[in-house]
Amino acid sequence: MNKTIIININGIVFHIEEDAYEVLRSYMNEVKRHFAYSTDSEEIVTDIENRLAEMFSEQLAADQKQVIVLSDVSDVTGKMGNVSDFDLDDDEDVHTHSSYGIGKKLFRDIDDRVVSGVCSGIGHYFGIEAQYIRLVALLSIVLAGSGFAIYIILWIVMPKAVTRADKMAMKGEPINIQNFKRNFDEEVEGLKSGFNRAQRDARPALSGLLNVIGSILKFFVKMVIAFVALIGVITMIALFIGLFTFLGFWNSNQLNTFPFNIVNPGYKSVLTLSAFIVIFIPVAALVMFAIRVLVTRIAVSKTIYFSMLIIWLAGLVLGVYHVSKIASDFHDEAKFAVTTNLARSAVYYLKVNPVRFLTKEDSLRYDIDPSNFEGRIIINSRRRGDFNQPNNVDLQIVRGEFEKPVLIQEFSAKGPDFETALATARRAGHGFVQKDSLLMFDGSTHLQRGELWRDQSVNLVLRLPENTRLRIESNVNPYLDGYNLWECQPKNARNDFLSEWIMTSAGLKCQNDSSSSDQNIPGQNPEY
Repeated sequence: MNKTIIININGIVFHIEEDAYEVLRSYMNEVKRHFAYSTDSEEIVTDIENRLAEMFSEQLAADQKQVIVLSDVSDVTGKMGNVSDFDLDDDEDVHTHSSYGIGKKLFRDIDDRVVSGVCSGIGHYFGIEAQYIRLVALLSIVLAGSGFAIYIILWIVMPKAVTRADKMAMKGEPINIQNFKRNFDEEVEGLKSGFNRAQRDARPALSGLLNVIGSILKFFVKMVIAFVALIGVITMIALFIGLFTFLGFWNSNQLNTFPFNIVNPGYKSVLTLSAFIVIFIPVAALVMFAIRVLVTRIAVSKTIYFSMLIIWLAGLVLGVYHVSKIASDFHDEAKFAVTTNLARSAVYYLKVNPVRFLTKEDSLRYDIDPSNFEGRIIINSRRRGDFNQPNNVDLQIVRGEFEKPVLIQEFSAKGPDFETALATARRAGHGFVQKDSLLMFDGSTHLQRGELWRDQSVNLVLRLPENTRLRIESNVNPYLDGYNLWECQPKNARNDFLSEWIMTSAGLKCQNDSSSSDQNIPGQNPEY
């Protein structure tokens, strides 16, 4: 009994007798030597080994045995053909030497497919061009309607021609090593010619595509440049209108509120013109550049660009100089304090004063008759009109060292020197009123008419004896330093809710007495 060897051919395990193995090994060595110098020889040998494995499996299944013998190897290699067959003349048909597998099999041709390759596979089987099969299939789908169901069934039933052996069986070609080589060479040649043809065809197409893309990009770029030029022209017109309008209002003393009252009167026109030049010149240059791009025949002299640059630099230097002059008015700071003794009370009510007292000059300005209006106006807490100022009032509530409560108003202002800053601080006004237990302070400092803003501010220090109770209205919170009233009130409290506090040795302490919200502040509408 011959010795049995276990071998693996393309992932399939076979039992083969030793003498049969020697013949098979010699056969494969000859195949490998022959194709060693061929393009992608490894792929060709792999396809041949794959086909040998299929044939051995079919042979064993047909004979109902488990071991490959010498006769099996001779039969399979005879069907596959020998390397010596390549020495035949080109005119001689190699099919006569090995005709195994001449019968066609039905496969889907995935290399020549429109949808799934069913029609091209049927065309190979019956020897008809695939385009005629596709035409029949299309007519059956459109006219009969049943063609669609038949096509789906064939799609499911027909296997794909994946391997090279499947493709040869689909076309009815003998499955031998000569045809493996020939099919592989045809595939390589087809890829080369297809690539060359695609490269040849792609050149004019690519050139035309690039021209179209270039034309589209040029159109969009010109549209964007035209849009930029239009926006630039509109901006230039708006700048001219804004220049004269702004100068008219500013120089007529119509704009004397913050932040316009920072600028010295003598600098108004100069700074306005400087800002206009710094913005207008770049916009004008951008518009000129856009027009040159759109209309290439228009030429702008370099002298014009150079002149525009000189004007822009002059405007910039002029603006920087006057801004630095204004900044020098904030060089020094001066402070002075005013102390006011308060009438004693076990409980104080603290709120922001909603009224503004007008001077005689204010009454004339707003055409108010003091005899009928009693010299006061109500100020909206969100917008104070001409009285708008930065938040320049700060309130501190601390424990007093003595039993007598006091309020300290510390005024401060900026100036080019200490003397000027002190004089500016002394001209600033701030109102504080006490009526019984009600304490009201103004929400901003008051400047005289025509007074420049030089950071006039006031720091209020309310010194209260220990155990003094304090009820504070919610709108005081933005001015309060060191405490947050929202932490001392229930959720969803009303805007006029009074949070209750008490002065302790460690400072104010929240009492969380929500019942105080039902109490009115005494003197809500006092007459002064």
